[in-house]
Amino acid sequence: MAAHALTDPTPPNTDWILTGPQALSYDAVAAVLTEVTGRPVRHRSVSVEEMRARHARVMPPEFATVLADVDRRIADGAEDRTTDAVARLTGRPPRSFTTYAEDNSDALTTS
Repeated sequence: MAAHALTDPTPPNTDWILTGPQALSYDAVAAVLTEVTGRPVRHRSVSVEEMRARHARVMPPEFATVLADVDRRIADGAEDRTTDAVARLTGRPPRSFTTYAEDNSDALTTS
């Protein structure tokens, strides 16, 4: 899909919000990965302060603060939405995360 968006002779002149057919929480993603891989996957929520500290180890503190706040807003539901962008760009409906994980299970279970 990215190739289509980048090679289309008519520039899209927009920001594409690419989603699957469902908005999933971090816990729901962990549950799908557990089911598909047969290995326990758990989402562990961390505080904004802990996230900021982790990011600040590898980037400027100001940017670490911004990223930690973005993650908090996402966890609070700020991005709980789906769009029709994948279908509009490709002419095909988006795959579910479960389908994606099943299709890539070998890569997800390789140690």
